[in-house]
Amino acid sequence: MKKLLVVLALCSSATAAPVAPLPFDHILRYDELTKLLRAWADARPDLVQLEGIGATPKGRTIWFLTLTNKRTGAALEKPALVVDGNMHATEWGGGVAALHFVWRLLKDYGSDERITRLLDTRTVYVLPRMTPDGVEATLEQGRFIRSVDRPYPNAAMQPGIHQRDLDGDGRTVFMRYRDPNGPWKQYAGDPRLMLPRAPDETGGDYWRVLPEGMITDYNGATIADPLAHEPLDFGANFPGDLGTAPPSKTAGPYPASEPEVAAYVGAIAQRPNIVAHVTCHTFGGLVLTPPVNIGEQVPAADRHAYETLAARAAALTGYRAMSYLDLRSEGRESYIPSAFGWLYNRRGIYSFITEFWNPLRAAGISLEGTTESAWLFGFHSVDDEVKLLRWSDKELGGDGFVPWHRFNHPQLGPVEIGGFDLIRYWYNIPFDRLEKEVAPHSEWLIYLGLATPRLAIRSFSAEPIGDNLWHVRLVVENSGWLPTNGSQQAVDQQVVGGVAAELTLPAAAHLADGEPRRSLGQLEGRSSQRSTATWWGYSPGTPDRAVADWVVAAPAGTTLSTKVSSDRAGSARGELVLRGDRR
Repeated sequence: MKKLLVVLALCSSATAAPVAPLPFDHILRYDELTKLLRAWADARPDLVQLEGIGATPKGRTIWFLTLTNKRTGAALEKPALVVDGNMHATEWGGGVAALHFVWRLLKDYGSDERITRLLDTRTVYVLPRMTPDGVEATLEQGRFIRSVDRPYPNAAMQPGIHQRDLDGDGRTVFMRYRDPNGPWKQYAGDPRLMLPRAPDETGGDYWRVLPEGMITDYNGATIADPLAHEPLDFGANFPGDLGTAPPSKTAGPYPASEPEVAAYVGAIAQRPNIVAHVTCHTFGGLVLTPPVNIGEQVPAADRHAYETLAARAAALTGYRAMSYLDLRSEGRESYIPSAFGWLYNRRGIYSFITEFWNPLRAAGISLEGTTESAWLFGFHSVDDEVKLLRWSDKELGGDGFVPWHRFNHPQLGPVEIGGFDLIRYWYNIPFDRLEKEVAPHSEWLIYLGLATPRLAIRSFSAEPIGDNLWHVRLVVENSGWLPTNGSQQAVDQQVVGGVAAELTLPAAAHLADGEPRRSLGQLEGRSSQRSTATWWGYSPGTPDRAVADWVVAAPAGTTLSTKVSSDRAGSARGELVLRGDRR
């Protein structure tokens, strides 16, 4: 059978239409994205189905792709991996990573053994752009937007400074202006950089620093730092057990209140074959796993699986693997809602966050003994910022830092606009290294997809035990690395059923003993086999295998059929002709 699948794949590849390339020199606007996805679906209809799972308030279709070899079975009858990008609007590189994975699968199916095996035996779902409206707004306006440009909780702007591109250069950076009581001063080593005043310092040339933008309800003297006008975070809008946690300012009025999130949650809920999930973000150079909050439980079996899978991601990408909780440097005791809360805690789907790209590492800044999160809260030396500036000057031709330039602000008067371009070179990967940055991650996604469980029929046989009486035996095994339940959390949350075997008989046959449908429980994979240097590092025996026996009354020559199935390990079918000669 395996040889037949390979032949089918090679024949299909030989006659397939060329797969349109994915550009890496810009971020696709929505119409260009739609055109590319349709071209891919038209080129490989045997491998990909493109569908809209909903629409945004601005009328943009939320595109969703299903990738599998349709000749080897239905998508829902194979274990699945789901990948999404652009949950956060400004993190363009995450969407490119999701698209790169699709492009890699389509262009190399039939020539790459692992990709061919993945699509022949598994299903891949991809949501390349969760927030079409949000990404389009960031590309048009050049400013930071968390997930979408929808005001929350109300449309009125709160008093204070709000980001806007004032000088029309397509970037929203910083403003600075002199103030005798300002908290900032220019760095003597490079006046482009701003340093905080020392606690006892006075008598110098001091400045205030604000985001580039306009001030709502300015009274000529005070400037408030308001809550974000568009704070919605789609990750925080996923369903989950919030317990006694205080209301989140970013989660929306209720779980899945946002149509983009509701569409995605619905798509996942309708696909019980999903074993693993990866959401693609920027930045940090990290692969994050649960837990997010203190007190969240990860069973030992899942923790070991997470460690193995994330370690492979780290080896391929060079990123650091850690829990989200370990990344948190501020407010670890507070509760953060996240997609993990529904995907892993409730659904038992192994869920990962990949944070692509780390400009700090690119600039040669050491993070030993600290985390990216702590660095972002300002716990670093000016030497680090000098390294960033020198890196921008040398590697980016200065494009990572906008030179300070004069601007007549309509409310503040003379100011200077400039500073680090956080959106293009912090949140996002420079275009000249974009493909190189995301490509290793696609290799990990292939590995992750192939680590899922996979039901197989080892044997389906019959032995005559009397006149037109047969002992029928089905031996089933899990050929995947993970157990058929995927995660232990799925079992604990009672959201996954066991393996079931069903015998189908023609009219000329009937069961003399046994029920047509047999429950076989869960079958282990290879994930618990860690070491033979100890008694407790491996599972002896055949925990990956199960047997179903029946006694069937039927004449010789009768054809029996069977199907074994599992929510998350797929399905397998077999046929058997009863033969009295024991062949």
